[in-house]
Amino acid sequence: MASIVELNQMSADKLNKMLEDAREELFNLRFQKASARLENTARIRQVKREVAQVETVLHQRQLAAQAAAVVPDIAAQLAGKEWQAHTRYVYEDSAWRVEFNDKGGKSLATAWVNLNKAQPKHRGAQQPQLVVRHEVAR
Repeated sequence: MASIVELNQMSADKLNKMLEDAREELFNLRFQKASARLENTARIRQVKREVAQVETVLHQRQLAAQAAAVVPDIAAQLAGKEWQAHTRYVYEDSAWRVEFNDKGGKSLATAWVNLNKAQPKHRGAQQPQLVVRHEVAR
């Protein structure tokens, strides 16, 4: 299994392939366990953990892209255009870097999102600003 650092650096396609393979392996392990042919029962726990880690990374990427897309400057730049968001974790900044590109590959905007900011515990509290900084292409 790859470490969380390695998972953060992988492409979305590779992560989806890993997730599919891990789920298939988990299915096979459960089938072996049910038919009393499984020798290493600890492998089920390991594969469950792999699935959870990959799903977490994919979900964090999705959350970072959503948080960046609602920033008014970026939302105005993306309005009426077909775009794609490419997200990767930058350890030097301790933030997710979200790059918005149009279908031709031209850069529209870039945002750095920190998903680790503390969330408020009570109802009336204001949500923290997750986008640390952003740049809009002119």
